[in-house]
Amino acid sequence: MHQTDLEELDTEWIELIMNARKMGFTMDEIRAFLRSPFQTTQKSQNSAENDPCMSP
Repeated sequence: MHQTDLEELDTEWIELIMNARKMGFTMDEIRAFLRSPFQTTQKSQNSAENDPCMSP
């Protein structure tokens, strides 16, 4: 990878983390998700239940 590719990737990760923080996720919750993305956390389950876009 070229340096510009890495910088773009870093920027995308920073944006992703900042968006998760704005949604109310703690850094520990973000770390736990990144370590095991297929396990849901209580926070993500509650967020989906309260999200009008996720309603049937």
